[in-house]
Amino acid sequence: MSQQAEVVVVGGGLAGCCAALGLAHRGHLVRVLERQSLGREKVCGEGLMPHGVEALRRLGIDVQGIPFRGIGYTVDDARAVADFPDSLTGLGVRRRDLDAMLLRAVQSHPNIQLDLNSRVRKVTGTPGAMVVHAEAEIRARAVVVADGLNSPLRKQLGLEKPRTGRPRYGARRHYKLAPGKSEGERVEVIALRGYELYITPTGVGEVNVAVLLESQAAKSLKGNLGPGLDALMRQSPRVQSLLEGATPITDPMLCGPLRRTSKARAAPGVVLVGDAGGFLDGITGEGMALSALGAEIAVDVLSASLHSGDLSARTLMAYDRRYSKRARQVIWLTEIILWGIRHRRLARQVVRNLGKHPELFGQVLAVNVDRAPLSSVGVTGVLRLLTGL
Repeated sequence: MSQQAEVVVVGGGLAGCCAALGLAHRGHLVRVLERQSLGREKVCGEGLMPHGVEALRRLGIDVQGIPFRGIGYTVDDARAVADFPDSLTGLGVRRRDLDAMLLRAVQSHPNIQLDLNSRVRKVTGTPGAMVVHAEAEIRARAVVVADGLNSPLRKQLGLEKPRTGRPRYGARRHYKLAPGKSEGERVEVIALRGYELYITPTGVGEVNVAVLLESQAAKSLKGNLGPGLDALMRQSPRVQSLLEGATPITDPMLCGPLRRTSKARAAPGVVLVGDAGGFLDGITGEGMALSALGAEIAVDVLSASLHSGDLSARTLMAYDRRYSKRARQVIWLTEIILWGIRHRRLARQVVRNLGKHPELFGQVLAVNVDRAPLSSVGVTGVLRLLTGL
């Protein structure tokens, strides 16, 4: 016997919860299907950028975490540090804690029904009469797909696009620092040969050390993840010093390849949000913020479509266009940085130049946190990045 809902959200992670809460706040009746229970761990840098914090607060979620006020980049002996514009701060927050916080908000909303440990096999139907095939068939007017990086539904709906580019992988582990060691006030990014380390404060005296790796470095970790990660981290004197006497407090995790693209973020009666809609790379730390902002745009378009009764792909593609326009400059910036770190001499030169011109690094961070267009860096800024003049 089939069940009914106005909108079904498949996936109770950051993007799915943001979409569910946004729709519920607008008066829509939502059912969230999450395949796991509360308190799951995830491979993530766990740095929520300032505009991501703002997006969650617009949903009434007062995120608790460890504030960080900027970013530090290190390549060999070159170092650059800058803070976010307008005294903004990001938050370091464990994904386990953030996801549980969001799911509790979903659970307590009167317009949302949450089903944990519910696995969705496929989505069928027509706009306004969609069918979600889980333990039971659930009929809904529309479906939000938020089932993550390896989204089975993206594939099932025919929206999967073949991967391109060099594959990259992500890994992470949390540490309790030794007495006298500080978690710091910034996210630290340290580029080494074939990988980057990200140090994010996630608690008092606690850090998450995340690693983004090229394919060859990731292969070296197979069957040897914990010791392999430790060996990678020891290649950086800065990280080695920070972790001296530290105690690992989580098991290491690895995922990838990271780059995923979809043919479109909308289909008849369906929108894809978060990593299900595509993910480029974690190098700019924008993953969580973009998921929250993308869900916000999806809610705006989907709610209007539900009210008008037009849930066609043509109408829902307004979400895809608006999201792409919003994310474009971050995507361009990501591609530029990826290209740069693969040309190590250039990467060292650029970071050294950013260190000489902190105001230019501040402009780059303003682009990164959605406070300025990429064009604000300008041709002159690019030349200063490359030449230091």
